Amino acid sequence: MTRMKLFKIRFYIMGILYVLIFVSCNSPKNQEKKLRSKLEGSEYMKSQDAQVSQELLELELEYSKMLAPITVLKTTHSRTYWFIVSWLKTAYRTPDWSGYYSDEWMKRTKQKGIDCSGFSRVMLSQIYSKEVAGSSQGVLDHYCIPIGMSSLQMGDLVFFKAPNSKKERIVHVGVYLMDTYFVHATSTKSAAIGLGLSVNSLEENNWAVEFVSGGRVKD
Repeated sequence: MTRMKLFKIRFYIMGILYVLIFVSCNSPKNQEKKLRSKLEGSEYMKSQDAQVSQELLELELEYSKMLAPITVLKTTHSRTYWFIVSWLKTAYRTPDWSGYYSDEWMKRTKQKGIDCSGFSRVMLSQIYSKEVAGSSQGVLDHYCIPIGMSSLQMGDLVFFKAPNSKKERIVHVGVYLMDTYFVHATSTKSAAIGLGLSVNSLEENNWAVEFVSGGRVKD
């Protein structure tokens, strides 16, 4: 058998093997397996696996106008989005921290109320696995690296002084989300008229004037 014939036979065999491998790798079953493997690690699948209750959907609808600027989080950071929705319409008050971390504490506090530093503490712990405690000023002083507005990233904190105050003493805090928007527990007056949590922009006149500093929680 000539060298040329051997070369042709090897070429044909390699061609047949290539076709068989290609067909196997691109079979519907294998393609489905690849796609599922890719999706299982994505935020999309995580959001699909999450059970969103009817109560949350109703809250989302009720506050749809306020939530509109951050609805992209439903896809990109679904856990963050539905966490925020779950605390909507919560009254404003200093919480009792006994039993913190338990499901009973969460249920009780959502019913009774939470203040701005308390909500920021819970959100940082539940969503970003970061721990802070104390008043708004205390959180900035003891747990954060001060940063400017232009450096803010999702999960950072935003700190504010009192309205019309000439002093920069911190009295309010919220959690930064995206595109100048942050979420925070509002005042007793706001909660009394059904606002509960609020999503606002740092570009809004009052918040722009009252903003003192951003804060990144230390590792």
